[in-house]
Amino acid sequence: MSDRALAVAGVLCVLVLVGTGVPVGGQATPGGGVIDVTVAGGGVVTDTDTGNGSTYVWQDEPIDVSATFRDAREFTNYCVWLGYEREDASPQELVEKCDPKALSEGTNGTSEFTNVTWPSNVSGEQDLVVEVQGLSGEFNATLLDRETVPVTVITRSGDIDGDGLSNAREAENGYNLSNADMDGDGLNDGPEVNRYESNPQNPDTDGDGVRDGEEIEIGIDPSTADTDGDGLSDGTEVNLLRTDPDSRWTPVWLAGLVVLVGGTIVVGGTRFRGWWRERGDGAVAGSGGSSSQDEVEDVAVDGSEPAGGPERVDEPPEPLTDEDRVEALLREHGGRMKQSRIVEDTDWSKAKVSRLLSSMNDEGTVEKLSIGRENIVSLDGHGPEAARSPHEEPPQEENASD
Repeated sequence: MSDRALAVAGVLCVLVLVGTGVPVGGQATPGGGVIDVTVAGGGVVTDTDTGNGSTYVWQDEPIDVSATFRDAREFTNYCVWLGYEREDASPQELVEKCDPKALSEGTNGTSEFTNVTWPSNVSGEQDLVVEVQGLSGEFNATLLDRETVPVTVITRSGDIDGDGLSNAREAENGYNLSNADMDGDGLNDGPEVNRYESNPQNPDTDGDGVRDGEEIEIGIDPSTADTDGDGLSDGTEVNLLRTDPDSRWTPVWLAGLVVLVGGTIVVGGTRFRGWWRERGDGAVAGSGGSSSQDEVEDVAVDGSEPAGGPERVDEPPEPLTDEDRVEALLREHGGRMKQSRIVEDTDWSKAKVSRLLSSMNDEGTVEKLSIGRENIVSLDGHGPEAARSPHEEPPQEENASD
Protein backbone atom coordinates (compact mmCIF):
# COMPACT_ATOMS: atom_id res chain seq x y z
CA MET A 1 0.00 0.00 0.00
CA SER A 2 1.35 3.43 -0.92
CA ASP A 3 2.05 6.18 1.67
CA ARG A 4 -0.80 8.20 0.22
CA ALA A 5 -3.21 5.35 0.73
CA LEU A 6 -2.06 4.94 4.31
CA ALA A 7 -2.58 8.64 5.01
CA VAL A 8 -6.08 8.55 3.57
CA ALA A 9 -6.91 5.52 5.63
CA GLY A 10 -5.71 7.20 8.79
CA VAL A 11 -7.72 10.35 8.14
CA LEU A 12 -10.86 8.33 7.43
CA CYS A 13 -10.32 6.43 10.68
CA VAL A 14 -10.12 9.60 12.73
CA LEU A 15 -13.08 11.18 11.02
CA VAL A 16 -15.19 8.12 11.67
CA LEU A 17 -14.25 8.02 15.35
CA VAL A 18 -14.77 11.75 15.94
CA GLY A 19 -17.87 11.98 13.78
CA THR A 20 -19.62 9.20 15.64
CA GLY A 21 -18.86 10.86 18.99
CA VAL A 22 -16.93 7.85 20.27
CA PRO A 23 -14.24 9.13 22.70
CA VAL A 24 -10.75 8.30 21.57
CA GLY A 25 -9.05 6.68 24.53
CA GLY A 26 -9.31 3.66 26.73
CA GLN A 27 -6.69 1.09 27.53
CA ALA A 28 -3.65 1.49 25.27
CA THR A 29 -2.15 -1.53 23.54
CA PRO A 30 1.29 -2.49 24.94
CA GLY A 31 4.19 -1.54 22.77
CA GLY A 32 4.21 1.77 20.94
CA GLY A 33 3.64 4.83 23.10
CA VAL A 34 4.21 8.54 23.54
CA ILE A 35 7.69 9.42 24.79
CA ASP A 36 7.49 13.19 25.03
CA VAL A 37 5.20 16.13 24.19
CA THR A 38 6.48 19.71 24.00
CA VAL A 39 4.49 22.92 23.50
CA ALA A 40 6.26 26.01 22.12
CA GLY A 41 5.73 28.95 19.81
CA GLY A 42 4.64 32.55 20.10
CA GLY A 43 1.32 31.62 21.63
CA VAL A 44 2.93 30.21 24.79
CA VAL A 45 2.99 32.67 27.72
CA THR A 46 6.57 32.84 29.05
CA ASP A 47 8.58 34.81 31.63
CA THR A 48 5.77 34.65 34.16
CA ASP A 49 4.71 32.49 37.05
CA THR A 50 1.59 30.46 36.35
CA GLY A 51 1.54 28.88 39.79
CA ASN A 52 -0.72 25.93 38.98
CA GLY A 53 1.56 23.72 36.85
CA SER A 54 -0.36 24.50 33.68
CA THR A 55 1.06 25.82 30.41
CA TYR A 56 -0.60 29.16 29.64
CA VAL A 57 -1.29 29.91 25.98
CA TRP A 58 -2.82 32.89 24.20
CA GLN A 59 -6.08 32.04 22.52
CA ASP A 60 -5.42 34.07 19.37
CA GLU A 61 -1.76 33.17 18.83
CA PRO A 62 -0.43 29.93 17.28
CA ILE A 63 1.50 27.28 19.12
CA ASP A 64 3.72 24.42 17.96
CA VAL A 65 3.31 20.92 19.36
CA SER A 66 5.91 18.19 18.97
CA ALA A 67 5.11 14.57 19.93
CA THR A 68 7.74 11.82 19.98
CA PHE A 69 6.63 8.18 20.12
CA ARG A 70 8.12 4.69 19.72
CA ASP A 71 7.00 1.91 17.42
CA ALA A 72 4.91 -1.12 18.32
CA ARG A 73 6.13 -4.48 17.10
CA GLU A 74 2.86 -5.44 15.45
CA PHE A 75 2.51 -2.18 13.51
CA THR A 76 4.43 -0.41 10.81
CA ASN A 77 2.06 2.45 10.01
CA TYR A 78 0.85 4.96 12.60
CA CYS A 79 -1.31 8.03 12.85
CA VAL A 80 -0.80 10.78 15.48
CA TRP A 81 -3.85 12.83 16.38
CA LEU A 82 -3.89 16.24 18.19
CA GLY A 83 -6.93 17.60 20.03
CA TYR A 84 -8.20 19.00 23.33
CA GLU A 85 -10.76 18.12 25.95
CA ARG A 86 -12.39 19.36 29.12
CA GLU A 87 -13.79 17.42 32.02
CA ASP A 88 -17.37 18.11 30.96
CA ALA A 89 -16.97 17.51 27.20
CA SER A 90 -15.74 14.89 24.74
CA PRO A 91 -12.40 15.30 22.95
CA GLN A 92 -12.28 17.74 20.05
CA GLU A 93 -9.70 17.99 17.27
CA LEU A 94 -7.25 20.87 16.94
CA VAL A 95 -6.06 19.82 13.49
CA GLU A 96 -8.18 18.51 10.66
CA LYS A 97 -5.93 15.61 9.81
CA CYS A 98 -3.88 13.22 11.87
CA ASP A 99 -0.19 12.96 11.09
CA PRO A 100 0.63 9.59 9.39
CA LYS A 101 3.99 7.96 10.17
CA ALA A 102 5.67 4.75 9.01
CA LEU A 103 8.24 3.31 11.41
CA SER A 104 10.47 0.29 11.20
CA GLU A 105 10.88 -1.91 14.23
CA GLY A 106 12.95 -0.43 17.07
CA THR A 107 12.75 3.19 15.88
CA ASN A 108 11.07 6.35 17.16
CA GLY A 109 8.99 8.86 15.31
CA THR A 110 8.13 12.53 15.83
CA SER A 111 5.04 14.36 14.70
CA GLU A 112 5.21 18.15 14.36
CA PHE A 113 2.08 20.28 14.52
CA THR A 114 2.83 23.93 13.72
CA ASN A 115 0.73 27.09 13.82
CA VAL A 116 -2.00 25.45 15.85
CA THR A 117 -4.61 27.92 17.16
CA TRP A 118 -7.43 27.44 19.60
CA PRO A 119 -11.06 28.01 18.67
CA SER A 120 -12.27 31.51 19.55
CA ASN A 121 -14.89 30.12 21.92
CA VAL A 122 -12.43 28.02 23.94
CA SER A 123 -10.74 29.44 27.04
CA GLY A 124 -9.79 28.43 30.55
CA GLU A 125 -8.29 25.15 31.72
CA GLN A 126 -8.04 22.43 29.07
CA ASP A 127 -6.08 19.27 28.35
CA LEU A 128 -4.03 19.14 25.17
CA VAL A 129 -4.43 15.53 23.91
CA VAL A 130 -1.93 13.54 21.81
CA GLU A 131 -2.99 10.06 20.64
CA VAL A 132 -0.88 7.51 18.79
CA GLN A 133 -2.83 4.93 16.76
CA GLY A 134 -1.54 1.86 14.96
CA LEU A 135 -3.03 1.26 11.49
CA SER A 136 -3.78 -2.17 10.02
CA GLY A 137 -5.65 -2.61 6.81
CA GLU A 138 -7.45 0.25 5.15
CA PHE A 139 -9.81 1.29 7.93
CA ASN A 140 -8.67 -0.40 11.14
CA ALA A 141 -6.98 1.82 13.82
CA THR A 142 -5.86 0.73 17.26
CA LEU A 143 -5.14 3.22 20.08
CA LEU A 144 -1.59 2.61 21.26
CA ASP A 145 -1.08 5.50 23.69
CA ARG A 146 -2.65 8.73 24.85
CA GLU A 147 -0.88 11.66 26.53
CA THR A 148 -2.43 14.83 27.99
CA VAL A 149 -0.76 18.15 28.78
CA PRO A 150 -2.57 20.65 31.08
CA VAL A 151 -2.95 24.03 29.39
CA THR A 152 -4.83 27.20 30.27
CA VAL A 153 -6.13 29.19 27.35
CA ILE A 154 -6.32 32.94 28.04
CA THR A 155 -7.05 36.14 26.18
CA ARG A 156 -4.94 39.27 26.53
CA SER A 157 -7.85 41.39 27.68
CA GLY A 158 -9.14 38.80 30.12
CA ASP A 159 -8.35 38.46 33.84
CA ILE A 160 -7.94 34.77 34.61
CA ASP A 161 -7.36 35.24 38.39
CA GLY A 162 -9.85 38.11 38.83
CA ASP A 163 -7.38 40.43 40.58
CA GLY A 164 -8.13 43.54 38.52
CA LEU A 165 -5.09 43.25 36.23
CA SER A 166 -5.45 42.09 32.64
CA ASN A 167 -3.68 38.91 31.60
CA ALA A 168 -1.52 40.89 29.19
CA ARG A 169 -0.35 43.29 31.90
CA GLU A 170 0.45 40.48 34.33
CA ALA A 171 2.42 38.65 31.64
CA GLU A 172 4.36 41.81 30.74
CA ASN A 173 5.39 42.33 34.38
CA GLY A 174 6.08 38.67 35.16
CA TYR A 175 3.25 38.45 37.68
CA ASN A 176 1.51 35.25 38.75
CA LEU A 177 -1.41 34.73 36.39
CA SER A 178 -3.25 32.34 38.71
CA ASN A 179 -2.91 34.17 42.05
CA ALA A 180 -4.92 37.32 42.78
CA ASP A 181 -2.70 38.27 45.76
CA MET A 182 0.83 37.19 44.92
CA ASP A 183 2.51 38.46 48.08
CA GLY A 184 -0.30 37.44 50.44
CA ASP A 185 -0.54 40.86 52.09
CA GLY A 186 -4.35 40.96 52.03
CA LEU A 187 -4.48 43.38 49.09
CA ASN A 188 -5.21 42.13 45.56
CA ASP A 189 -2.66 42.78 42.84
CA GLY A 190 -4.99 45.04 40.80
CA PRO A 191 -5.60 47.62 43.55
CA GLU A 192 -1.91 47.53 44.50
CA VAL A 193 -0.85 48.48 40.97
CA ASN A 194 -3.75 50.62 39.78
CA ARG A 195 -4.75 52.51 42.92
CA TYR A 196 -2.18 52.42 45.71
CA GLU A 197 1.04 52.21 43.64
CA SER A 198 2.41 49.51 45.91
CA ASN A 199 4.39 46.42 44.90
CA PRO A 200 2.18 43.34 44.44
CA GLN A 201 5.25 41.13 44.93
CA ASN A 202 6.26 42.67 48.27
CA PRO A 203 3.92 42.39 51.29
CA ASP A 204 5.44 45.54 52.84
CA THR A 205 6.20 47.89 49.97
CA ASP A 206 7.48 50.82 52.06
CA GLY A 207 9.34 48.64 54.58
CA ASP A 208 7.74 50.29 57.62
CA GLY A 209 6.81 47.04 59.36
CA VAL A 210 3.10 47.14 58.45
CA ARG A 211 1.72 44.93 55.66
CA ASP A 212 0.17 46.74 52.71
CA GLY A 213 -3.30 45.31 53.29
CA GLU A 214 -3.24 46.34 56.95
CA GLU A 215 -2.16 49.86 56.00
CA ILE A 216 -5.19 50.19 53.72
CA GLU A 217 -7.48 48.99 56.53
CA ILE A 218 -5.99 51.58 58.90
CA GLY A 219 -6.25 54.30 56.28
CA ILE A 220 -2.57 55.05 55.66
CA ASP A 221 -0.36 54.96 52.57
CA PRO A 222 1.29 51.56 51.87
CA SER A 223 3.90 53.22 49.64
CA THR A 224 5.13 55.71 52.27
CA ALA A 225 6.90 54.66 55.48
CA ASP A 226 5.79 57.79 57.38
CA THR A 227 2.31 58.70 56.19
CA ASP A 228 1.83 61.78 58.41
CA GLY A 229 5.43 63.01 58.08
CA ASP A 230 5.90 63.41 61.84
CA GLY A 231 9.28 61.68 61.95
CA LEU A 232 7.86 58.44 63.33
CA SER A 233 7.46 55.50 60.93
CA ASP A 234 4.01 53.98 60.55
CA GLY A 235 5.33 50.68 61.96
CA THR A 236 6.64 52.40 65.09
CA GLU A 237 3.34 54.15 65.70
CA VAL A 238 1.15 51.12 64.94
CA ASN A 239 3.20 48.33 66.52
CA LEU A 240 5.08 50.08 69.35
CA LEU A 241 3.47 53.35 70.41
CA ARG A 242 -0.12 52.44 69.46
CA THR A 243 -0.61 55.99 68.21
CA ASP A 244 -2.33 57.35 65.10
CA PRO A 245 0.08 57.07 62.13
CA ASP A 246 -2.00 59.64 60.26
CA SER A 247 -1.71 62.44 62.84
CA ARG A 248 1.15 64.99 62.91
CA TRP A 249 0.45 65.80 66.57
CA THR A 250 1.86 62.54 67.93
CA PRO A 251 5.36 63.93 68.74
CA VAL A 252 3.78 66.97 70.45
CA TRP A 253 1.63 65.06 72.88
CA LEU A 254 4.40 62.51 73.43
CA ALA A 255 6.69 65.37 74.50
CA GLY A 256 3.96 66.70 76.79
CA LEU A 257 3.52 63.25 78.28
CA VAL A 258 7.25 63.02 78.96
CA VAL A 259 7.22 66.41 80.69
CA LEU A 260 4.18 65.44 82.75
CA VAL A 261 5.66 62.13 83.83
CA GLY A 262 9.03 63.73 84.56
CA GLY A 263 7.42 66.48 86.64
CA THR A 264 5.38 63.95 88.56
CA ILE A 265 8.51 61.97 89.36
CA VAL A 266 10.39 65.09 90.52
CA VAL A 267 7.54 66.34 92.72
CA GLY A 268 6.89 62.92 94.14
CA GLY A 269 10.58 62.41 94.83
CA THR A 270 10.83 65.77 96.61
CA ARG A 271 7.82 65.02 98.80
CA PHE A 272 9.08 61.58 99.61
CA ARG A 273 12.48 62.93 100.58
CA GLY A 274 10.86 65.51 102.87
CA TRP A 275 8.69 62.83 104.43
CA TRP A 276 11.72 60.59 104.92
CA ARG A 277 13.66 63.38 106.62
CA GLU A 278 10.78 64.17 108.94
CA ARG A 279 10.50 60.51 109.78
CA GLY A 280 14.22 60.36 110.52
CA ASP A 281 14.11 63.49 112.73
CA GLY A 282 11.19 62.02 114.65
CA ALA A 283 13.11 58.83 115.22
CA VAL A 284 16.11 60.78 116.53
CA ALA A 285 13.95 62.88 118.82
CA GLY A 286 12.22 59.77 120.11
CA SER A 287 15.52 58.11 120.84
CA GLY A 288 16.44 61.05 123.16
CA GLY A 289 13.94 59.73 125.71
CA SER A 290 15.36 56.19 125.62
CA SER A 291 15.88 54.48 128.93
CA SER A 292 18.98 52.54 127.77
CA GLN A 293 21.88 52.31 130.22
CA ASP A 294 24.09 54.57 128.05
CA GLU A 295 21.54 57.40 128.06
CA VAL A 296 20.39 57.20 131.65
CA GLU A 297 23.37 58.87 133.27
CA ASP A 298 21.41 61.27 135.45
CA VAL A 299 21.65 58.99 138.51
CA ALA A 300 21.64 60.10 142.08
CA VAL A 301 24.83 60.30 144.09
CA ASP A 302 23.98 57.10 145.91
CA GLY A 303 23.33 55.35 142.52
CA SER A 304 19.52 55.27 142.83
CA GLU A 305 17.11 56.26 139.99
CA PRO A 306 15.26 59.56 140.41
CA ALA A 307 11.84 59.06 141.87
CA GLY A 308 9.21 58.41 139.23
CA GLY A 309 11.76 57.73 136.43
CA PRO A 310 12.48 60.06 133.48
CA GLU A 311 9.83 62.66 132.92
CA ARG A 312 8.53 62.81 129.31
CA VAL A 313 7.41 66.24 128.22
CA ASP A 314 6.29 67.52 124.86
CA GLU A 315 9.06 69.05 122.77
CA PRO A 316 8.83 72.90 122.88
CA PRO A 317 8.05 74.61 119.63
CA GLU A 318 10.89 75.82 117.43
CA PRO A 319 12.92 77.93 117.48
CA LEU A 320 14.48 77.33 120.93
CA THR A 321 17.07 79.45 122.67
CA ASP A 322 20.17 77.78 124.05
CA GLU A 323 18.74 78.10 127.56
CA ASP A 324 15.40 76.60 126.42
CA ARG A 325 17.19 73.67 124.84
CA VAL A 326 19.15 72.94 128.01
CA GLU A 327 15.99 73.08 130.09
CA ALA A 328 14.20 70.76 127.62
CA LEU A 329 17.06 68.26 127.83
CA LEU A 330 16.97 68.34 131.61
CA ARG A 331 13.21 67.77 131.68
CA GLU A 332 13.56 64.84 129.25
CA HIS A 333 16.07 63.24 131.61
CA GLY A 334 14.12 63.61 134.80
CA GLY A 335 15.41 67.13 135.69
CA ARG A 336 19.06 66.13 136.12
CA MET A 337 22.01 65.41 133.73
CA LYS A 338 25.77 65.29 133.71
CA GLN A 339 27.38 68.29 132.08
CA SER A 340 29.35 66.01 129.72
CA ARG A 341 26.10 64.50 128.51
CA ILE A 342 24.73 67.95 127.72
CA VAL A 343 27.85 68.55 125.63
CA GLU A 344 27.21 65.31 123.73
CA ASP A 345 23.46 65.89 123.12
CA THR A 346 23.82 69.51 122.03
CA ASP A 347 27.05 68.97 120.05
CA TRP A 348 28.34 72.25 121.52
CA SER A 349 31.86 72.88 122.72
CA LYS A 350 32.73 72.28 126.38
CA ALA A 351 33.55 75.97 126.82
CA LYS A 352 30.17 77.08 125.42
CA VAL A 353 28.28 74.64 127.65
CA SER A 354 30.32 75.70 130.69
CA ARG A 355 29.66 79.42 130.11
CA LEU A 356 25.96 78.84 129.40
CA LEU A 357 25.45 76.70 132.53
CA SER A 358 27.34 79.19 134.70
CA SER A 359 25.08 81.98 133.40
CA MET A 360 21.94 79.90 134.00
CA ASN A 361 23.21 78.98 137.47
CA ASP A 362 23.70 82.68 138.28
CA GLU A 363 20.16 83.37 137.11
CA GLY A 364 18.83 80.53 139.23
CA THR A 365 17.45 78.65 136.22
CA VAL A 366 19.60 75.59 136.92
CA GLU A 367 21.85 74.38 139.67
CA LYS A 368 25.38 73.06 139.09
CA LEU A 369 26.99 70.70 141.54
CA SER A 370 30.50 69.24 141.22
CA ILE A 371 30.80 65.62 142.33
CA GLY A 372 34.29 64.34 141.86
CA ARG A 373 35.40 65.28 138.40
CA GLU A 374 31.88 65.49 137.01
CA ASN A 375 29.40 68.37 137.18
CA ILE A 376 25.76 67.52 137.79
CA VAL A 377 23.27 70.00 136.34
CA SER A 378 19.70 69.99 137.62
CA LEU A 379 16.51 71.96 137.53
CA ASP A 380 15.10 73.49 140.67
CA GLY A 381 13.91 70.76 143.02
CA HIS A 382 15.81 68.00 141.20
CA GLY A 383 19.27 68.51 142.72
CA PRO A 384 21.12 65.68 144.47
CA GLU A 385 21.57 67.59 147.78
CA ALA A 386 19.40 65.06 149.56
CA ALA A 387 21.90 62.41 148.67
CA ARG A 388 24.80 64.16 150.55
CA SER A 389 25.68 63.42 154.16
CA PRO A 390 24.67 66.27 156.52
CA HIS A 391 28.34 66.46 157.62
CA GLU A 392 29.63 67.03 154.07
CA GLU A 393 30.86 70.41 153.03
CA PRO A 394 28.87 71.95 150.22
CA PRO A 395 30.73 71.35 146.98
CA GLN A 396 32.50 74.24 145.32
CA GLU A 397 31.13 75.43 142.00
CA GLU A 398 33.29 74.63 139.04
CA ASN A 399 35.30 77.35 137.51
CA ALA A 400 33.52 79.00 134.60
CA SER A 401 36.50 78.31 132.43
CA ASP A 402 35.86 74.50 132.47
